[in-house]
Amino acid sequence: MKNILKYLTVLYVEDDDEVRENITNTISNIVKKVYSASNAKEALEIYDEIKPDIIFTDIDMEGMNGLELIKEIREEDSQTPVVVLTAYKTESFLMEAVSLHLESYIIKPISYASLKEALFNCSQKLLERNKFEITFQNGAKYNLHTHIFTNSTNEIERLQNKERLLLETLIENKNELVFYDIIEENVWEGDLLNKGTLKVLIGKLRQKIGKDNILNENEQGYRLLT
Repeated sequence: MKNILKYLTVLYVEDDDEVRENITNTISNIVKKVYSASNAKEALEIYDEIKPDIIFTDIDMEGMNGLELIKEIREEDSQTPVVVLTAYKTESFLMEAVSLHLESYIIKPISYASLKEALFNCSQKLLERNKFEITFQNGAKYNLHTHIFTNSTNEIERLQNKERLLLETLIENKNELVFYDIIEENVWEGDLLNKGTLKVLIGKLRQKIGKDNILNENEQGYRLLT
């Protein structure tokens, strides 16, 4: 599950600065990236720009509270898993939470185990919706969970180990420049990067997903366009 979580982005909303910093640091060690917000207004701005995979939000906040924030998001998005963090568990809260289709709630104080469990449950929901299946411009697909590559004619192709690791590294950092040292760490796994072999691997991937999908930038690394 760790391999799946590392592809996810999380929006975390908390108005307590110390708690927000601590929980942000904790979640950052589990997922790809955490975007933190100190209030609902800031959270909505981040949500509109980033469209995170998962949302964690406190309930008691000044101005728009957590449930009001979720209501606004649910007006256009019924799919993104939402976890609320609360100090209480009243019947009225639970009734309102159910109507918003929350994934779960965590009672404060927040433990590392409860965060991991909530992230795991959210990732299962995303798996059910094929969130981890990437479709390329030529119609080829790659499933990050099953590691199955399906070509543009819908046939399953086996990827060599380095080919798979390179594709997953590019997907993990899609639309971002992936420097050679990151490729060396993730694909060569402790050995020295061989640029000749890398070019061959890039050529094979371009044949599979489209030659214009992978760019080489200033001899610094590669970028996967999705």
